[in-house]
Order: sequence, then C-alpha cells, then structure tokens
Amino acid sequence: MTEPQPGVTEQARAFIHAIVWAEHTTLWDLLSDDGRATALAVAVRNGLDRVVAGRIRDDLADPVERDRFLQQLVAGLRRDLRSVELTALTVTESTCAAGGTVMVDLQTPSKLPGIDVWPAGRLVLSHDAHRGWLVDRLEPRLAGP
Repeated sequence: MTEPQPGVTEQARAFIHAIVWAEHTTLWDLLSDDGRATALAVAVRNGLDRVVAGRIRDDLADPVERDRFLQQLVAGLRRDLRSVELTALTVTESTCAAGGTVMVDLQTPSKLPGIDVWPAGRLVLSHDAHRGWLVDRLEPRLAGP
C-alpha cells in the first residue's frame, strides 16, 4: 500500500467537524458525487420525493428544501455515530485501498481501564481532480463492548 496524498486527514477532520457542529452545507461540499448519490438514495427510501431529490442532486433545489434535506442528513450521520461522544472523535492514520480510495479510521476514548481508545468507524474518501479528497461514505462501528 502506498501513502495517501496530503489532505486526506484534514478533509476527514473537516467532515467530522461538520457533523459535530451541524455545518450542513460544509458537509455536503465534502461529499463526493458517490457520497451525495448515496445520501439522496437513502433519503428517497425514507420518503424524500424523487423530484426534490433530483433538484438537490442537480443543485436546482429551493434553498428551503435543500436546507431541510441537509439538516436531516446531519441528523442521520449523528444517529450513525450515536454510540460515541462526537466531540471526542479523533481521526487516525489513513490507508490506501483498492480503486484509489483511502480509509481513515475514527476513534473514541475508552472509559475502561487498560483500553485507551475504541474504533468508532471509518471514513472512505476518494480523490476528485477538481475538488480534492472527498468523503464517499461513513462506516460507523459501535464503540465499546
């Protein structure tokens, strides 16, 4: 495995920061096209109108409907990470994976004696020629025993 390009860890930290502080537009900006498509597909399965999803995808949505969707996206990501204290999440080393993606591990402090941290999950990022490193998906993991 080769070392990932600079900027991966910073983008991962920015993504977690956007979740913690509910910076929904920043979060959207940090998602890759695949990440956005996945978020919209999940939203449609959960009741978002397909026409609205198309407008959001094409950046033609009314600001109110876009903000509503993005706020729900942040809430969903927070639910995915509900087993950890969001403000205590740390981003650790990254590793290159097949297909040019990079995985960045997320950790949370442990309160158990002798165990420093628990894996909280990971972010999978890919590189876009114009936008740099972007998040494809969050893979949460329940922290603790």
